[in-house]
Amino acid sequence: MKKINNFKIFFLLLFLISIFISNNFINKFEGEIFKTNNYTYSSLIHEDTISYFESAQKISKDLNDGKSYFSSGETYKFTFLYPRIIHIFNQFINSDSLLIDDLNKKISLKNYKIFIYFQIIIYFFSVLFLRLKLSKFLDQNLVNIVAITLLLNPILMQWHLTILTESIFLSFLIVLTSLSISSKNNFHFFVIGLFIGILYTQRTIAFLYPLVFIFFIFLFKENYLKRFFKFLSLAVGFSLILIFIGLHNLKRADIFYFTPIQSKTDLQTYLEPHILSKSQNLNKEEINIFFEERSQNILKNNNFNLNIERDRINFLNQIRNKSIENILKNKIVTIKILFKNYFHSVLLNPVQVYYASKYQKWIDYKNSDDHSFWLKLRIIITFIFFCFTTLGFYLSFRVLDLKLNMFLILSCLYFFGVSCWLGNTRYFTPSVLFMSVYFSIFLNQVYLKFSRKIN
Repeated sequence: MKKINNFKIFFLLLFLISIFISNNFINKFEGEIFKTNNYTYSSLIHEDTISYFESAQKISKDLNDGKSYFSSGETYKFTFLYPRIIHIFNQFINSDSLLIDDLNKKISLKNYKIFIYFQIIIYFFSVLFLRLKLSKFLDQNLVNIVAITLLLNPILMQWHLTILTESIFLSFLIVLTSLSISSKNNFHFFVIGLFIGILYTQRTIAFLYPLVFIFFIFLFKENYLKRFFKFLSLAVGFSLILIFIGLHNLKRADIFYFTPIQSKTDLQTYLEPHILSKSQNLNKEEINIFFEERSQNILKNNNFNLNIERDRINFLNQIRNKSIENILKNKIVTIKILFKNYFHSVLLNPVQVYYASKYQKWIDYKNSDDHSFWLKLRIIITFIFFCFTTLGFYLSFRVLDLKLNMFLILSCLYFFGVSCWLGNTRYFTPSVLFMSVYFSIFLNQVYLKFSRKIN
């Protein structure tokens, strides 16, 4: 009972500290002004955030013009849920104020702090929920250390300081993990399917996440038919979310689809230019010409009208297919590029959000003394984190149930595999979440040995 009470006090203290840090962070940067396309905005707002604001404002405009919810919004470009969360927040907290003021050339969100507090509260409650589930079959001290690690890890906590998809995505991922480790019947897996679908509405990297659960369900000591119905229940829950997105697009644009435009152009945007540069020795201008000529050929051969969303989606599908063809033609070059990107993505960055608010352009940060200073620290932090995590992973086979352990391992590898090919340390964050459990197991072992020596 004493340990539980101590945890409650520490939990409350960590929450207050998080609010204090976020408040100081906002006060520090809300007066710093960036500029894009003649629009000014606080440095707290990042490039992705502006896209969310544009989508949220389009939803508000359509609803005010008398359109139904299913007819509102713009083309499904990136994340489905997040602009709608911003819209609801702006509708009820800010009385539907302008997010993008074309008259004054200003981009802003009133009561920004409340939104940040909202993200922090969701995350803290998700960690409490995980602690509750883990407490049923793990040592209470280990459970507390897991919770505290998740609340202190700066790699995770920094994302609650800004309006990006990582914050709520991490919170829902923790809830999903909590549901998974206590899942028993078909209804539980139906709910898990719904939650995976909700994750997908935030970030499309969750699209193939149900594959992890095939292996997870296989570990259940039941006959094949029962295990099949568990996965079927999960698939039904997940499919309902995809169908919902598809029907929304069908009603709005007369075309059923549930994958965003960004997912169709990611290969051309982030990977193919490097392949063309290495394989054909093309410079940036020549690569742009190559893409333009390819696009024109697709438009000419198919007579697409890009003003029609159906044609635009079909056009982008062909762009994606051409990118895949080019990748397959240059397998060795692609593997080398991917290896480099994967390697770079694991270099932990606890100050990514901070310096994204200090420097508008990444190249400015790269050439700064801040980058040189933190690069050395990041290497040390990464080395320590991976060492502790590896030792914790070794110890985990004595501590964790096989199903939970496999779920953590496969989830960590899955998110690393599907997102870290971009080479951005931001996309390693979900894997860090799962690795933090192994990190906590090592810390718990250190604590136990230290306690025995004292006693």
